[in-house]
Amino acid sequence: MHRRIFLFLLLTFITLLGAGCSGSKSTANNDATDKENPFKGETLNVLSWEGYQEDDWVKPFEKKYGVKINVTYAGSVDEMFAKVASGSVTFDIIFMDGGSVPRYQKMDMIQPIDMEKLKNSSNLIENLKALNDDHVILDGESYALPFTWASLPMMVNADEIKEPIDSWSALWDEKYAGKIVTLDDSSNQVAMTALLLGISDPYNLSDEELEKVKQKLIEQKPLVRSYYAGYEDGKNLMASGEGLIGYTMGPSMITDLQKQGMNIVEVIPKEGAIVWIDNAVIGKKVKNLDLVYTYLDYLISEDVQVQFVRKTGFGGVSSKAADMLTEEEKKMVHMDDPDYFKDLVYMAFPESFEKRVELWNEVKAAN
Repeated sequence: MHRRIFLFLLLTFITLLGAGCSGSKSTANNDATDKENPFKGETLNVLSWEGYQEDDWVKPFEKKYGVKINVTYAGSVDEMFAKVASGSVTFDIIFMDGGSVPRYQKMDMIQPIDMEKLKNSSNLIENLKALNDDHVILDGESYALPFTWASLPMMVNADEIKEPIDSWSALWDEKYAGKIVTLDDSSNQVAMTALLLGISDPYNLSDEELEKVKQKLIEQKPLVRSYYAGYEDGKNLMASGEGLIGYTMGPSMITDLQKQGMNIVEVIPKEGAIVWIDNAVIGKKVKNLDLVYTYLDYLISEDVQVQFVRKTGFGGVSSKAADMLTEEEKKMVHMDDPDYFKDLVYMAFPESFEKRVELWNEVKAAN
């Protein structure tokens, strides 16, 4: 009897001891995991344009770090600004065109970025970064990280227009009357026309210069087949033959038409063309800055940038990503030519959106 009690107590002790060791081991494992993954359970609030936060690259990051990327999309520059200014959501990262960065910085909505914390920043395309830095380094500090870009060139149907085109003035040439398609976009129309008129800074126009631009656009109006508002609308006008020459929303419009078998060529006019560079900026009130930097560095890594370029048709910012693309892919997004940026004019924040919208409405209403 005593022997049975002894054996029972011994077995109980061994079982409890094993459970205790197992629990200690489990706790140790959890502690190790937490140290390896300090961001587990965290959330990043990101305000972005459509297409920039796709599951292809967001989900792997969430899985690796055990975090949630909570994305809010904006449909316009004004909507984006309003969302940040309202303060209803504290955004950790905001994606915006570089021309908008000074506006946020002046209103103390964003904070400087320490490029030393982004190891992949050393792989940014040099000419692109230099052009961007001229507009996002403020008071001696960098406030934005380039993520993607595209130019706004001219498109020409080379089967129908044989003569060489090298100037925006072609969009005012009477020989193309009824075959000209151009953007229904106030600020970009004003900027392009300002370049044609020889104005060096198309985003800082005086009232007198704005009036000259308006008169030039009114002069063009009888020649225009259509002012198109959407990407597909512009492509369809060229694909149908209604348009033979036009002002594009980006090179991908041209490459899409080329894929359809059309001989559409891109022209960067001698007066220059607009380029937009979309950047990531860091919100003023961030809870986990280390996680923000980890995500930003991931987004400009060559692996993500290659996926992004192939999915969207926009230009990437990583020179290493360019090395991973095929020659055809690089050419399509102009990541094959480091000198491409020398004839491009940065899309900056204009002197007055309101004046440009009013000007454009007057152009469209003119007889």
